[in-house]
Amino acid sequence: MVETEFLFGFQPRDKYYELASSILKEYGATKPFPLYYPVSALLEIREVMAGHKKEVTERLNALTFIKAKAVSFGLSEISLSSDDLILCEDLLTEHHRLTFFDGLHASLALNNNLSIVSNDEIYDELGVKRLHFRDFLDLLKK
Repeated sequence: MVETEFLFGFQPRDKYYELASSILKEYGATKPFPLYYPVSALLEIREVMAGHKKEVTERLNALTFIKAKAVSFGLSEISLSSDDLILCEDLLTEHHRLTFFDGLHASLALNNNLSIVSNDEIYDELGVKRLHFRDFLDLLKK
């Protein structure tokens, strides 16, 4: 499962654009296993954009673009459940450095037995199997 950091990499101005593009190209060519993007990541993107005072139409365009690009490369959406939210709150009580959205992404990964593709080391503290972007690209190239 990818998370927000990866989805931001869809934008040419993002520091991970080249790496995210390489991953999408490799994944899209073979689709060796299901790859998901969580609704929580889209919510986080929306909140980041709103926090930067982006207009509704700009947020709508960005979210539509990100979803369309993810789907075009064969990524599937994974929804949030009340169990994910409850686990997130539990994780937040135990890990004070954890952000709400990272907690949601971790909860989705844990509840669905998924690894997470992220450069963020916080997931290592939560028992979530994590693959750095470069490691994930190497896995896809094998």
